[in-house]
Amino acid sequence: MQTAKYQYAFTLIELLLVMVIIGILAVSAFSFIGAGVSIYSQGIERQEAVAQARFVITRISKELRHATPNSLRLSCDNNTRGACSAQQCLEFTPFLSATHYTNYLPTVAPFNISAVDFELNNLTQPQAGSWATIYPLNSGDIYDENNNKRLQVSAFYSSATSAIDEWQFDKAFAQESPSKRLYLLSTPVSFCIEGQYLYRYSDYGFSATQLNAVGLQVSSGVKRDLLGIYIANNLASELFFTLDSISLQRNSVLNINAQMQFNETEVMNFNHEVHIPNVP
Repeated sequence: MQTAKYQYAFTLIELLLVMVIIGILAVSAFSFIGAGVSIYSQGIERQEAVAQARFVITRISKELRHATPNSLRLSCDNNTRGACSAQQCLEFTPFLSATHYTNYLPTVAPFNISAVDFELNNLTQPQAGSWATIYPLNSGDIYDENNNKRLQVSAFYSSATSAIDEWQFDKAFAQESPSKRLYLLSTPVSFCIEGQYLYRYSDYGFSATQLNAVGLQVSSGVKRDLLGIYIANNLASELFFTLDSISLQRNSVLNINAQMQFNETEVMNFNHEVHIPNVP
């Protein structure tokens, strides 16, 4: 008599149950891994945004240390928010060197000024055609040549035997400086917020009316450099640059309110004040 042989195997229901369980475990594992990757990615973007903000604030702060007194101006401010739209520009004029003149400013020709030699401090000396300013009290004195606070050097003579140089101009400066300071100017510089980007403009000339980003882009010889991304300021309500009203002639304060966006949802705010010593 033959004995029945039993074969053991999984039933269809058991196989389906195993597949369901494996599927649940796989989904859970992928969700866990995906959450980890997402957190890591957000952390990297957050660090990038923080690094961008630090770089932008540090760069602007360092450049403003060489800003000519009272040369800062904004293309739009708290009083003209409607003009900001998606752009806001901060303009200032760096000075190359500064010295003290020794005599009273001439009011009749020849318009010659004696000043302490730049070579004593290894500073940049002027050339014919360079711009100089004495006692600028507002941005108009820097940018509007008709104010006679910014004049072009017609000739410069460096003395080899004394510590006094001679500057020559074609006309008289409008006003004496109480501290007898004479600044040798560079060309203006602008930092412009354009949507989510921050650009730096340089190598353009003086303009009595401040140029916005569009006007700067078409200026002859202008240099345009990208400095920052992730800018999220709504300029209609949150200006990137705010320039406090000058309460003293010897200082002013620029407030930088940088809103940096990443992950399309998160926004970080960075507030920084730059104190600018103004000694005209």
